[in-house]
Amino acid sequence: MRGLTFDDVLLVPGYNGIKSRQNVTTSVQLMGRTFSIPLISANMDTITEKKMADAFTSLGGMAILHRFMSIDANVSMFKGVANPDKVAVSIGVGKDGLQRAEALIAAGATLICVDVAHGHSKEVNRTIRSLRELHDENILIIAGNVATYAGADYLAAAGADVIKVGIGAGSVCTTRIKTGFGVPQLTALQDCRKVDRVLISDGGIRYPADAVKALAAGADFVMLGGALAGADETPGDMVEKRLSNGDAVKVKRFRGMASREAQEEFMGSMSEWKTAEGISVEVPCRGPVKDVIQDLMGGIRSGMTYCGAATIKDLQRKAQFLEVTNAGRIEGTPHALSRFGLQNQDSF
Repeated sequence: MRGLTFDDVLLVPGYNGIKSRQNVTTSVQLMGRTFSIPLISANMDTITEKKMADAFTSLGGMAILHRFMSIDANVSMFKGVANPDKVAVSIGVGKDGLQRAEALIAAGATLICVDVAHGHSKEVNRTIRSLRELHDENILIIAGNVATYAGADYLAAAGADVIKVGIGAGSVCTTRIKTGFGVPQLTALQDCRKVDRVLISDGGIRYPADAVKALAAGADFVMLGGALAGADETPGDMVEKRLSNGDAVKVKRFRGMASREAQEEFMGSMSEWKTAEGISVEVPCRGPVKDVIQDLMGGIRSGMTYCGAATIKDLQRKAQFLEVTNAGRIEGTPHALSRFGLQNQDSF
């Protein structure tokens, strides 16, 4: 078997009959809702709470609130968001997950994300089926994470409407180096797209090009975690740090939900039989999230015109991937920076 990720490929340019990149359509339809951009803010405690949800949905995307809080706090946060029809809520599995779901659905939530690290599991199946039996067509169920056709098909058969794809690709995830399991994200998407469900690509987005490739490979939405870390709207305080050269920089905390720090905060301690599958880092503050999204969407719109795609579905239909060598990958970077000893001042 051969697994490929975003850096392993390029998209081959094709004929473009679109007058301007302004004229492409990036919207996605979901359960009678229109999202004008195909982006989702990740349900991580250092990424999406009310402030990010409000900002992100105002920009046209979907936000998914994290679940690492009491049910009452979760309900209160959801009730306080400005665009509840564009905000999803997260739950775990089993009795506790269903209890949280019932409280949030009673508060008006209709987008429910059944979210665990390994979604191809019996407990996820049971939770989805229970939600379907209780609420049938009144809710839309997002479920994950999986990285194979078999996993995606399993969740679809259980009743999931939307499938979250990605095992170990996140910027603060250590699942692959701790367990040895995972599928490179591009291959995972191409495999899962064989299932007739809406797909969310979760993990591996470092540059706008990665988002273009994820959409071209079959994703309907791209989830952002690390790409949003440090934005003004993320939870947590800004802290001033001194660099080794004496310069001051403001930073924010960003962590994986399977990190030791997150586990100890929300579970009290890391169980002896577990290992952390995430890390916690400090990232530089980067200003308002709208600036991040503007850059990313500019890349997506431009990318669509390189193959003459007026819509995301056109992009998926017309996309031709070309596997590249490491030399080809380096050629496509701003190599003048290293050649002249400069530093990149315009990184995503």
